[in-house]
Amino acid sequence: MLDELAIDVAQEKSRHKEELSDARLQHEKEVLGVRARYEKELRGLHEDEKARTRELESLQQTVEELQAQIQSMEGTKGWFERGLKEAEETAEKSALEHQEQKLTSVQED
Repeated sequence: MLDELAIDVAQEKSRHKEELSDARLQHEKEVLGVRARYEKELRGLHEDEKARTRELESLQQTVEELQAQIQSMEGTKGWFERGLKEAEETAEKSALEHQEQKLTSVQED
């Protein structure tokens, strides 16, 4: 009877060790699966970040080019404004001279 009890205990202990080993193996598989999923997600996020960084750098370059164009256009605008002012002054001066000539010719007649 003690022998049977010892055999039963040994079998129970062996079965328990197997179940424990199986549970550890299953747990390890689940941990590896979760780790793989998170690593894949992390790689995806990293790729997204790199793509956004490239896009941001491209947009930054575009912004710098547009700012340079704006500065150039502002310089050109200033040049045109000065030219327009000079033309207006010349036209006004010519109009005054023309009026003076008309007055002079009217007075001479």
